[in-house]
Amino acid sequence: MALALDREKDARRLLILTGLLMLTVSPILLYHISFQLSFAATAGLLYVAPPVRDWLQSRRVPAFVAAGMAITFAAHASTLPILAWYFNQLSLSAFLANIVIVPIVEVIIIIGIMAGLLAFAVPLLGRIAYAGDSILLGLVYELARWMAAMPGSMIWIPSLEWPLVVFYYLILSLLVLKTPWRQQVMAWLKEKRQYIVVMSVVFIAFSVGYKLSQNGKVTLSAIDCQQGDALMLRTVHGKVVLFDCGGERNGNEPEAFNTGERIIVPYLRHYGVHEVEAIFLTHAHADHAGGAGAVLKNMPVGSVYTADEGRDAYAQSMGLGSADRLLAKLHPAREGEVFDLDGVRIEVIYAPEIAAKGQDMGNEASNVYRISYGQASFLITGDLTKENEQVILAQGKNIHSTVLKVGHHGSDTSSSEEFLQAVAPRYAVISVGAGNSFGHPKQEVLNRLQKMDIRVFRTDQNGEIKFCTDGKTMRVDKYIE
Repeated sequence: MALALDREKDARRLLILTGLLMLTVSPILLYHISFQLSFAATAGLLYVAPPVRDWLQSRRVPAFVAAGMAITFAAHASTLPILAWYFNQLSLSAFLANIVIVPIVEVIIIIGIMAGLLAFAVPLLGRIAYAGDSILLGLVYELARWMAAMPGSMIWIPSLEWPLVVFYYLILSLLVLKTPWRQQVMAWLKEKRQYIVVMSVVFIAFSVGYKLSQNGKVTLSAIDCQQGDALMLRTVHGKVVLFDCGGERNGNEPEAFNTGERIIVPYLRHYGVHEVEAIFLTHAHADHAGGAGAVLKNMPVGSVYTADEGRDAYAQSMGLGSADRLLAKLHPAREGEVFDLDGVRIEVIYAPEIAAKGQDMGNEASNVYRISYGQASFLITGDLTKENEQVILAQGKNIHSTVLKVGHHGSDTSSSEEFLQAVAPRYAVISVGAGNSFGHPKQEVLNRLQKMDIRVFRTDQNGEIKFCTDGKTMRVDKYIE
């Protein structure tokens, strides 16, 4: 209403007031992506779009083109850091879409309102109007899909650290200020330039020092992928290895949520990962192997090491055809194999040979991997059962580890007391979905861990859990405290 009455200043004040009221009622909204994007995009339309539109029109750009470009630029510019943080993608086709599609959408809205009014007076005319609206809506859908599929329509952008985000919004605010205000700000900056230079140098030195302090660190991150396992190992030189990749929520239903596409790949892009050295899968169940298909399709992957279940089982979990050339990357991991990467040692502790049995062994097929770097070590158990835990114990292998990835999401089918005593971890991480129907993790397992004074972290309560080590000390960072 404020925009229609040419009272943009009031609209801006109302936006701030609305945001404050919403946060007063529910402060947690500040962390919701929907609130962040909506608030930032609306602020962009109110503050950024008008000066951009005026600038374009001053250069003789047609009014309707200038309006479409200004709206798109404003929305993208005001939400860029948020888009980079969550999605690492920027849509270039949106500029064309706003010029071509938005006018059609405006017509659809007008016809829809008219059709609603006509339906009361002359129902037949209302139906005809709605039918025409449906045709236009179909046209919009096809145009949007075609534009989204254009080469280069979506580009990758890196995530920005918070100091850069603050600096970005300060520059954007400066650009959209009215000329007198901008001149005053520039004059003040010029007057205080010596202090600003000193502060900038200190900030840069602090940032560089912090980055250098992280060199020589290895991280293992438990990714919050709901009821599934997915861990990312990053070496001192930035090489990445995945242990399991989560899976599909809702199984093979048409509207299934593909964890690989929606969580694992965006997670990797968020951390600037463009290539994966290897993927180690514990077994073929979809909640462990399903997401690997999306990773294979979206970025280069060296090799995929699997349990001894055959490629067909993995092709089904990953959503790949039985003849897909990506399956050539799959190799069964053999017990006793050792892989060295940037000083990190990955050992195949347990890999039962089951292919000859010709049947689905389920959790019985789970491989076990041990990662070690200096004095720090991690044990990845997949859905290892108590029976197979006893097999490993009988073999007398060294499974003592600093961190244990608790078997089978904390189910009571895993994590026997004898096994926990042999591992003797300081930390345990449970990959589990919030409110899952399985009742994981089981209380008896949590009691065992507590009894042994093992500090427990859970993805359903802590989100992403990152273990960072220099080979001597271990630091644990949680997304949610």
